[in-house]
Amino acid sequence: MGWFLMNSEPGGSLSRRNVLRIAGAGMGLLAASGVLAACAPQPDGAEDGAGTGSGAQGADATIGLLTLALPSSLSSLDVGRESGVLNYLVAALAQESLLSVSPSGELGPGLAAAWKQPDARTYVYTLRRGVVFSDGTPFTADDVVASIEAIRDPDNGSALSYAYAGVSSVRATGDLEVTIRLTAPDAMFAWTTTAGGLLVSSRAFLTRNKGKVGTAQTLLLGTGPYRITEFAADDHVLLERNDAWWGEKPAVRKIKLSFVPDAGTRLVAMKSGAVDGALGLASDEARSWESAARVTYTGDRSVVSLAFDTTKAPFDDIHVRRAFAHAADRAGMVKGLLHGKAEVADALPSPDMWGDLMPAGDVRSGYGAIPVPSFDLDAARAELARSSAKGGFTAELHYPGSGPQLGKAALALAASLKKIGITLEVKEITLEQWVSELGSGEQPLQFLWYFPVTGDPAELADPYLNAAATATNIAHYDNAAVNSALDSAKKSTDPAERGKLLMKAVQEAGPDLPYLPLWWAQSATALSKDLVLPEQGPYALIGPWATRVRRAA
Repeated sequence: MGWFLMNSEPGGSLSRRNVLRIAGAGMGLLAASGVLAACAPQPDGAEDGAGTGSGAQGADATIGLLTLALPSSLSSLDVGRESGVLNYLVAALAQESLLSVSPSGELGPGLAAAWKQPDARTYVYTLRRGVVFSDGTPFTADDVVASIEAIRDPDNGSALSYAYAGVSSVRATGDLEVTIRLTAPDAMFAWTTTAGGLLVSSRAFLTRNKGKVGTAQTLLLGTGPYRITEFAADDHVLLERNDAWWGEKPAVRKIKLSFVPDAGTRLVAMKSGAVDGALGLASDEARSWESAARVTYTGDRSVVSLAFDTTKAPFDDIHVRRAFAHAADRAGMVKGLLHGKAEVADALPSPDMWGDLMPAGDVRSGYGAIPVPSFDLDAARAELARSSAKGGFTAELHYPGSGPQLGKAALALAASLKKIGITLEVKEITLEQWVSELGSGEQPLQFLWYFPVTGDPAELADPYLNAAATATNIAHYDNAAVNSALDSAKKSTDPAERGKLLMKAVQEAGPDLPYLPLWWAQSATALSKDLVLPEQGPYALIGPWATRVRRAA
């Protein structure tokens, strides 16, 4: 569970799977994309403008229209069909889940006001009273059941179905109660019912629109603070405040999210006042926004890694994988490409994800014991000479256009590999193409770009290192000791024991290099200097983030 690029919050905090072109823009591009024409600022107080409504002033003022640029387009609003971080960023404004994740990563209430676990395999959720969908129909326990059934239905082909593989039954056990039974204990399951694994719609809507949810014709239906009114794939999404929402009324009345893939175009739009800001800026891009916007950098616990298909030549050879690792100047990437707005990664889970499972010092020392090869081209040549591909070879590495920093890192790696006899062909593809390639088996060398939505390292360790996780283990990695540790951690109810087992799995997998972690990233949010988005934690954009946007005091 989590986002590939791109994963809810009020009440206690509502809060998923996962990604973010290199530029050269101009006014002509803006006009062509419709950004300037369609997004020109309205006068203060205008019906659709970003001005205040009558009455409240300052931080409590109504914001008529908030226009933000997103770094990539969407082909579907349905996160089960297209599970990118930007898809969740949109969907989680309109739909909610049983539980939430706060901006700092704590599990909390959502559509369920309370929940309990009477035994290791049973979860009971008590639902909020008086909740309605944005079409005015009442929210019921049966709608939760229907939403999970839709995910589990193989005919729907939901990308989230893997998260419910261990569920034996989902039943409405009362007017305001849902009970989920598992086939075996799973310490991570509570996180499955957050936005990363579940966004609730109504049974009537899902039945009526089976196979068509999330299109421009059907949109989405949910109980969230906003309702989607228009979706033009490759251009924009429009949302309006849902005044029937059970939470506190947001200051922002209307939202326009414009898809602006070109970095230069986004910046010109900001400087011209055509947009109020941008979300999901890469840290290297964000520096150029600092004079025109309020830019906030946040360690989002995301990881960028190379993924080697360990079942396909030449990457089934550990010496080839080591050659790549020695040729990757990871520290140079962080310093030169990301301007220090990241940290060199030793493993897939960020150290900050271990929470109560293990003290921070123990996590760092545990990671320090993982022998990640250092940048050394002589050592890279030596490893290649020991391999089955000692004469060199050609490989492809694709990156999404919405992740220019990945493209720059790939080109830097290609330059190093060329010196040892390996040709790496770097190719930019669309976000949709990149997501569809992940796990398809088409490319033996891929980028893994993952944005966690939980405060638990098993979110990354189990799906990517466990051989049983065939839907997500894109390295096709299989190590008996790692599998055993992960399976034991899943069944354990003791946090300290789980922490030790998960660390054992991460340490055992490290020397095998099924993945080469490059960096743990920071992402940036840029807003007009008269706007603020409080609570900028690592999960700040997981859930109804727009409800927190305010006028600057």
